[in-house]
Amino acid sequence: MKERKRVRGSTVVEMAYIMPMFLLLFVLVINTVFYFHDKVILNGAACETAVLGSQRARLKEKEKIDLEGFFMERIKGKLVWMTDVSISVSGGDKEVTVEVRAKRGGMSMSVCQKAVTARPEEMIRWKK
Repeated sequence: MKERKRVRGSTVVEMAYIMPMFLLLFVLVINTVFYFHDKVILNGAACETAVLGSQRARLKEKEKIDLEGFFMERIKGKLVWMTDVSISVSGGDKEVTVEVRAKRGGMSMSVCQKAVTARPEEMIRWKK
């Protein structure tokens, strides 16, 4: 008779415990990457919106621009994880502040960007 190789069942049992842990770790890493990807997208779009708002505040003719619409256009189709995005733009003559909140399920993030309205021509005029 041929001799049979005996395989112990402990390997199967060990893998039944280890494989779900590997899968959980993989899913957590992917979710974390998606979270930070969306945070970078929101941070960049908020910065662009704040700079555009401060540049528009500098102009002599006060042309109204929809900064919230500009922001939503910048993030359209780029977010992977966060779906519910709200934006608040406030500003005056000195600075423009853009606050963004995004959430999905139990996860949420908040981004705040400010841009100072620089008026170098006024400072140069007064220097003698």
